[in-house]
Amino acid sequence: PGNTLTIQPGTVIRGDKASKACLIITKGAKINAQGTVTNPIVFTSNENSRNPADWGGVVLLGNGIINTACATCTTAPRTNYIEGFATNFPEILYGGTNNADNSGVMSYCRIEFAGVALSTTPNSELNSLTMGGVGSGTQIDHIQVSFGGDDGFEWFGGAVNAKYLISFRTLDDDLDTDFGFSGRIQFGLVVRD
Repeated sequence: PGNTLTIQPGTVIRGDKASKACLIITKGAKINAQGTVTNPIVFTSNENSRNPADWGGVVLLGNGIINTACATCTTAPRTNYIEGFATNFPEILYGGTNNADNSGVMSYCRIEFAGVALSTTPNSELNSLTMGGVGSGTQIDHIQVSFGGDDGFEWFGGAVNAKYLISFRTLDDDLDTDFGFSGRIQFGLVVRD
């Protein structure tokens, strides 16, 4: 919390398959990933022969309002642990009272071959882009997810607005909303195969 991860345009970030790597921006932290039309930021698999579910994907967590709570979480304000992890630890806690929260910027980014199951427990998958309690102060636009092993985009509460989203050949849902997500999505394209 309090820190910003800046990723330069044209950067390629490779997720490790063996460790089921994922990039988590914790509640109170920010990402500054602003690619361009000609220099997008690419999050992809580190494998030579890439496949869906090679790595975990990108996880953004914020202080936005959620309408659920778990047995081990606080209820005032409601918080929860992002799904997928077998162990609950503070870095994966999301939710709060601020639907205008700012988790940073993701623009002109491509997320490929992500969405891995972290355990054998049902609903233990991360998505290509997982957003928990992300507020409307966050900028999400021009994002393409491809060959995801689970959902393309999944929102758990919060109120972030997103536009120009492409979900290409994911294995589960392309756009999934849970726990009272109240943001808006404009200009979405889903290609199933």
